Amino acid sequence: MELLDGYPQAQGRYDELIAAAREPRQHWKPFLESVAAEPAERMRERLGAVQSQVRENGVTYNVYADPQGADRPWELDLLPFIVPPEEWAGIEAAIAQRATLLNRILVDLYGEQRLLREGLFPPALVHGHAGYLRPMRGVRVPGDVMLHLYAADLARSPDGQWWVLDDRTQAPSGAGYALENRIVISRAFPELFHDLKVQHLASFFATLRDSLSHWAPQNGRGDPSGSPYTVLLTPGPHNETYFEHTYLARYLGLPLVEGSDLTVREGCVWLKTLSGLKRVHAILRRLDDDYCDPLELRADSALGIPGLVDAVRRGNVLVANALGANILGSSTLFGFLPRLSEALLGEPLKMPSVATWWCGEPAAREDVIGKLDRLVIKAAFPHQRVDPMFGEDLDERGRKRVAAMLRARPNDYVGQELVQLSQAPVCDRAHPRRLLARATGLRVFACASPNGYVVMPGGLTRVASGADARVISMQRGGASKDTWVLAAGQVNTFSLLRREIGPQELVRSGTNLSSRVVENLYWFGRYCERGDATARLLRVALGQLLEDAPGDSRDGRGPVVALLRDADILPPGEDLPDDTTLVAALRAAFSDDAQPGLASGLKELARVASHLRERLSLDNWRTLNRMARGERRRRTMTLADVLAELDAIISVFTTLSGFALDGMTRDPGWRFLSVGRRIERLQTLAAILKHALEGDAEADLNWLLRLTDSIITYRARYSTRPQWLPVLDLLVRDEANPRSLAFQVYGLRDYMRKLTELFGPVGEENLEGVAAALAALDPGADLRHGSARLAALLEDCHGAAFRLGEQLGHRFFSHVGEASRQTFAT
Repeated sequence: MELLDGYPQAQGRYDELIAAAREPRQHWKPFLESVAAEPAERMRERLGAVQSQVRENGVTYNVYADPQGADRPWELDLLPFIVPPEEWAGIEAAIAQRATLLNRILVDLYGEQRLLREGLFPPALVHGHAGYLRPMRGVRVPGDVMLHLYAADLARSPDGQWWVLDDRTQAPSGAGYALENRIVISRAFPELFHDLKVQHLASFFATLRDSLSHWAPQNGRGDPSGSPYTVLLTPGPHNETYFEHTYLARYLGLPLVEGSDLTVREGCVWLKTLSGLKRVHAILRRLDDDYCDPLELRADSALGIPGLVDAVRRGNVLVANALGANILGSSTLFGFLPRLSEALLGEPLKMPSVATWWCGEPAAREDVIGKLDRLVIKAAFPHQRVDPMFGEDLDERGRKRVAAMLRARPNDYVGQELVQLSQAPVCDRAHPRRLLARATGLRVFACASPNGYVVMPGGLTRVASGADARVISMQRGGASKDTWVLAAGQVNTFSLLRREIGPQELVRSGTNLSSRVVENLYWFGRYCERGDATARLLRVALGQLLEDAPGDSRDGRGPVVALLRDADILPPGEDLPDDTTLVAALRAAFSDDAQPGLASGLKELARVASHLRERLSLDNWRTLNRMARGERRRRTMTLADVLAELDAIISVFTTLSGFALDGMTRDPGWRFLSVGRRIERLQTLAAILKHALEGDAEADLNWLLRLTDSIITYRARYSTRPQWLPVLDLLVRDEANPRSLAFQVYGLRDYMRKLTELFGPVGEENLEGVAAALAALDPGADLRHGSARLAALLEDCHGAAFRLGEQLGHRFFSHVGEASRQTFAT
């Protein structure tokens, strides 16, 4: 078979694809035969589609110290990792057993501590562990479940045996990435996915969501419907797996919140929303234990919720996983698990852990030192930042140094057998029909349910970054695969998107949006409008330099320079800059995000948008990502290319405006986004008209119409060159022109009236004066160059927009002063 011609033979490790005699394993044959029968170009098309979908969906994973930072695309291999049904049955049973065992250990360590009294668990591994949260000692948890979501990192030894390398018990990551992998790869191979009867993932996530509701406090205080309200708690956009947080929140139908969105009052947790406080009954957290409560845990945490531990202690909120679960995320436990399984479950451990020796036991420590060259030395506890030390890499001096280190601080280290990870096929991107081999590991997930632990029929398959890599780590540049678990019988086609919703769960108003989300929507609107205005200003300024269009003559250069100075793109001054200075400033504004201008505005827009991942549609994200991908090449563009790129960026902003106009529900979130846009546009228009009226009365006004995107409307109405009266009528008084002052003022007034109906007074009075002044303008006397009344109106419009923005911030975002009177959401 051509696909296997260059595939390397495994040396000292298990091969997931090839059995003896270079024959593909039985469960791989249908996949390989189908792909081999296709034209060579088909694999290249699939590979391009997968890479494009990952980029356009904004799937990212932040690798620290990587130049791309939070913009680093998620690495997804085209080929799935295939597991036959009989093999999966053994994995599933072993993971469910292990999750049950770890949960019972957790409950005992924070409860009776029988394991410590009977000598089944060393006290040093509890009381010497920074992850043991003493404030949680004695806290009863609903259903005796502390481990609601569990993950195990598995690897296969050369003989084909699966081993557990790591237990993830705090806030396991990867389930959301596994789901995204599934969506992307199943679309690349739709027929094979169906024909091979690959098990679906939706029922696992439904079990997780429903189980949280089952164990959440059921008193329904603060919510007349009595339905538990669950949120997903994230550290925020700077976390390396933030994409997954937003993706899971959207898929599970949970609000995505940060610590600042929540508050504890009278022992209960509440979400701060537009309409007041809404009771939270369950929290699916992606925040580390000690950051969750600055009052009783880590005092310097700015990410947590003060008083959360007390709310848990009172039984008023469910936190998943339970605070303190991180104590089991340590390989020091491995050596004790077989005995604990017999004691707590009455049965042997179904899947072994990789051989591990805790150096805190004298005999184990000396054993580790004696065979150091065959082991890996690791930190004993998760909070320690120690890179693995491979004994085979050490010379005699190095071995003596490590031995001394182990004897000096034995409790801090474990020795672990070095597992030769199995190899699996990956697609060679340079030659898509050629297969490479990479070390592979599998992260498997289990969630608690009232009927025991349920294992996801799949998982996150991780692939090493290079052929010789000994460690698989996404932080070290590794890739991932979709995991196909084949079904022995009929496939469960349950979809999480088809859950039946009762009448009491119907939602329309959107008044329970968190204040942070609404603030970000408001600023998303402002930054979109600001970016559009800046791009248009740069385009007009460059057009005047290059005389790119008939209306780009230098007649209007004075007002344009004044606007550039207002935006800090040019330094203050009285004289017009020379062409060289102006070009340098425009280039910096276009491409340097450290300078005021378009690049920095796009950066701020991306920052705000990152807080809104669960609120913005996929089309929005694809549009934003396309604009962001051009950042690096903009630095080397010619001026002609810059003009073309500005055209493209303005088109993107028009598209984003269209999404808001035609694709968003008219709820309060949409209104705040629209209010942000109109406040920004009102201020921008007022500034543009102010400088235009201060310029030459005889100047060609084409630049003004181009800058305000009104030149087509003007030409459709008037066959003459632009004149002050019709131009000012169009840009000041015309209520039908989306680029006029009247359109912004009257529209804002309508939005304020609607918000007043929902929330009480919100600052509508700021607009009454300018609305009355607009209506009182005399076209014959006031719509002309040099009109003092018009100049005063422009100042009033700018000031009214500023005051309205300030008042909205105090009323809805800051929650300070009289404006912060709270009502309890129902």
